[in-house]
Amino acid sequence: MNAVSLPARILYTAVALPLAGAAGFYSCMLLLPEFTASHPQIDPNMDGSGIFKIAICVGGAFAFAVSLFALTLPWIRHRKRGGRPWRIGFSCVVVVLASLLFADQGFKVAYDLVFAAWLTYTLAFTFVRYGVIDQARRPSSSSGHY
Repeated sequence: MNAVSLPARILYTAVALPLAGAAGFYSCMLLLPEFTASHPQIDPNMDGSGIFKIAICVGGAFAFAVSLFALTLPWIRHRKRGGRPWRIGFSCVVVVLASLLFADQGFKVAYDLVFAAWLTYTLAFTFVRYGVIDQARRPSSSSGHY
């Protein structure tokens, strides 16, 4: 297994997922009480369960983004990778469905747009641009065969 093979990238993702989730969760648990105290337009009477729910969501979102970045490592890939149209279509369906589920929770439209923009950027930069599945390498002209 070399450092760019699919099993190696899955291992990177398995390590990055809990680390990023914990980092997002604990940073939110530490910073959100101070942030709500200094910004009264946010619910200043937020109890511990509200902060916990927000921290879980932030940790999950951060873990998702970092795991996609880890799954697509290294970012030195051929520009013309096969399957890009279906990856774009799949990403669009995921963004629309996730945005609809997010909007169904009763959040403001601005929050839904920010969430959709974040998810679109994350999927476009990782899954669409670099892909996940390894393809067979084409022999180069400098392979040493004369």
